[in-house]
Amino acid sequence: MRVTIEHREEAVGVTGSNKECYVDCKVEFSEEERAIIKERDLLREGFTVRTSTPLPTPTQFVSTGVLRVVGRILMITGVILGIAGTNFGFLFFVGMGLEIYGWVRMRRQDKRLESDEQTITVKQLLANPAFTVHAWNAGYAKSIEDEIRQHLVALKALIQNSAQLPASQTFEL
Repeated sequence: MRVTIEHREEAVGVTGSNKECYVDCKVEFSEEERAIIKERDLLREGFTVRTSTPLPTPTQFVSTGVLRVVGRILMITGVILGIAGTNFGFLFFVGMGLEIYGWVRMRRQDKRLESDEQTITVKQLLANPAFTVHAWNAGYAKSIEDEIRQHLVALKALIQNSAQLPASQTFEL
């Protein structure tokens, strides 16, 4: 198993003065490990870490609500103008697009508030070996890195211990 862990910081906000920290991890299995995973059906094995996205800001909630309101107004305006016989019926479709985008964005924000964790499975790592974890600051990112290392050491041990079935044993208690 080959693991690459990188820390990065991104500027956020209108002015870019706030910083968000992330821990990017890439896990590549050797061919031998892939064979063991396939043979022993270890695809569902995995671990849970913190989520990959920060909490939505109040500004994001407000802008999502505004998007949906504007979308509804444009849909109603488009229907009225379409019935009136003008060429502004396309506003209905623009409004519908904004409403759908706002709904998807709101759903994503709600899901983020519901769960602060993500589960990383072996199956996911085989399909896409990279995952990201959000950290509040650089110190917390270091503790997240340590946690990821512990999980991956345990996963490596599980794969190695699954290589061969233990021999039959007889003993008295």
